Amino acid sequence: MDAKKKSTTTSTTSSQSSKSAGSAQVNFLDLPKGVRNKIYSRVLIVPHPLFLFQEPGCRVETFAPDRPFRWLALLYTNRQISHEASAVLYRINHFHLVDITEQQFGLLRSFLDCIGHVNAASLSHLDINFPVVESIDGKPGALKLRDDNLQSLELLRHNCTTLSTLEALIHSKNFSIFRKTDDFLREALLLIDAQFRAISSLKKIIIRVTVYDKIPTSATDYMEGLGWVVVFGSKN
Repeated sequence: MDAKKKSTTTSTTSSQSSKSAGSAQVNFLDLPKGVRNKIYSRVLIVPHPLFLFQEPGCRVETFAPDRPFRWLALLYTNRQISHEASAVLYRINHFHLVDITEQQFGLLRSFLDCIGHVNAASLSHLDINFPVVESIDGKPGALKLRDDNLQSLELLRHNCTTLSTLEALIHSKNFSIFRKTDDFLREALLLIDAQFRAISSLKKIIIRVTVYDKIPTSATDYMEGLGWVVVFGSKN
């Protein structure tokens, strides 16, 4: 009788312990939003740019060197977690458009279409080509941004409403304005600056120069005078 009672008591205690342990488990979505965002940040941030490219007729692809194993698994958990984690992914990471030709506008548009309006509005750091400035035919002294560059900046202004850092790359295909006269160069840089500043969320403009001997010191000084951060060297 005592043994049976002891067995029953032990079974009851074990059952209660099991229930207690089960009730102690916390559903991830029961955590405060701020805690969930910190977890997303720790899992999804990478210490280098995410390189975006697109082959003709194909979707946009991402190259992320040394990315963690199953890096984006959170995005496939459930709808709410995917929505929350995606916003953090695009907010905390640095995206670099690989195409340095006039087709970069198409890559940017495809990328923004792919990630959707909400995620586009979460982007905070993006790399693009340094804009090309051209003379307007029939209007001596009048300048304009090349159409694809202007369209890219308009896309950013309308879609990337929290973009805080814009990095513009000067390379072998777009440094021609630095061969022009000082007057042309100053007017061109002022025009570019006005278009950059039209993106109201911007806090930092970085100009990355990869053609070391093509940019005169006076041009570097003038760009820095506009409040741009000028750096030399390619990304690793």
